[in-house]
Amino acid sequence: MNIELEDLGQPFLEESALKHPASVLAENLDFDSLAKIPITESYKVTFEGCEVSVDPLDWRSSLLLKLQVIAGFCNFVLFGLADQTIGTIIPVLEEYYKINDSHTGLIFLASTAGYFVMALVTEVCHRKLGVRGVGMLGALSMALSFLIIYQQPPYFVFVFAYFLAGVGCGSLDASFNGWMGNLVDLNQLLGILHGCYGIGCMISPPLVTRLLEKKTNPWMWNDYYLVLSCLATGCLVFFAVAFRHETPAKYKFMVMINEARKFHESKADYENDSESNLSLDNMPERESLADPVPLSVALSSKLVWLFSLIMFIYVGAEAAFGTWLVTFLTRIKTLSYKELSYMATTFWTGLTLGRIFLGFVTAHYFHTELNANWCYIALSLLGQVMFCLVALTKYTRLLFPIVLFLGLFVGPIFPTNITAAIRILPAKFHASGVGFICAFGGGGAAAVPFLVGIVAQASDLGLRFYPFIIALLYLVLLAFWTVVRTRNMHKFKLTQ
Repeated sequence: MNIELEDLGQPFLEESALKHPASVLAENLDFDSLAKIPITESYKVTFEGCEVSVDPLDWRSSLLLKLQVIAGFCNFVLFGLADQTIGTIIPVLEEYYKINDSHTGLIFLASTAGYFVMALVTEVCHRKLGVRGVGMLGALSMALSFLIIYQQPPYFVFVFAYFLAGVGCGSLDASFNGWMGNLVDLNQLLGILHGCYGIGCMISPPLVTRLLEKKTNPWMWNDYYLVLSCLATGCLVFFAVAFRHETPAKYKFMVMINEARKFHESKADYENDSESNLSLDNMPERESLADPVPLSVALSSKLVWLFSLIMFIYVGAEAAFGTWLVTFLTRIKTLSYKELSYMATTFWTGLTLGRIFLGFVTAHYFHTELNANWCYIALSLLGQVMFCLVALTKYTRLLFPIVLFLGLFVGPIFPTNITAAIRILPAKFHASGVGFICAFGGGGAAAVPFLVGIVAQASDLGLRFYPFIIALLYLVLLAFWTVVRTRNMHKFKLTQ
């Protein structure tokens, strides 16, 4: 269905409307009525002088939406290919540039700095460029960064290229998590989205190892980055076509319509929930509809900081384990380069399976994402403890099923955390708030591997503490999530 609402656009051509679009919009567009339009329907409306095409939120109802979801999957596969490449080539990279483990940590710091820069400006970029522009900016940044690395630049330029890659990853990460967070089948789609990251991480170690160790015409370590640059360019074109309607005006309109939808869903919960004795008399009043808030306002929310801290710990633990696993197995367990690449692939295989399939388990078998994530974190802690214990013995082969088990339950923590944040936080916080949460997690992806690098640089004995550091992080993560689960279960119920 295509509902034309052109008559609503005339007030926006007036001078007063152009000066104060948000206030005039609230007076002239009936968001309560628009929010009641079935999510399987499409319609058009004039907003701030621009025609906005609103697509169905159910991917089953729109070919364009399916293409957009596939574009997201492709970009996250690229993330995984890029991230795990650096973990796989650390031994080769250190030999080529004559650097040590602590110098290698600068790569992770530069990447995280790019994430943080994007977190500071993500809301502004979404307002000025829309989802389409932010996505294209991210893909272009990644394509350029990989092309620079392919040229085998001096090490400081190599590090800068990873800063540029961090900007690209931060752009696409915030954009896709916030955009996809409003679609039907949220748990399943975000699970598959982040599972695609795991697919990239799973493919990269054996592929890079095979290319570098070919008996005839082996690749140089930098050749693989040319492939990554070409893939990023392909994603750029795909994104530009699939998201051609995602304009700045549409982004701001969707924030406001999604807030109206969340209000009506909460109202329905109050009307229908007889078990908790809720009534419309004690239902919180809805705040006035507003444009997406800047980061400074989002950071005033304690929930944004709490989710950010949880993401920092989780991503740091996951990145440190995946990044330093190859080095740990080489120095401490003395496995061959081929064997250890299979071990890394085993971990990322488990992570991929967990993100893809446990998203369906979360949606169908858990009352809330808060309960699901608590179970996943607890089982991840159990897996890490088993890894620590077996790593002290000579039975190295037992590490394969343990690493698979660990990856399986580590995997869904990221998308489930994002899902919980999207359900709880107001829609106007989704770009700046969720963007900052992802970027802060990127900080963990740099800080924790960097600290492990410092410990590893101290001595081989220092590297032996690496699995115990990760186990301690999961224990802290479980404690923090218990706090979130206890304090927000009542809020969460109203957003189901």
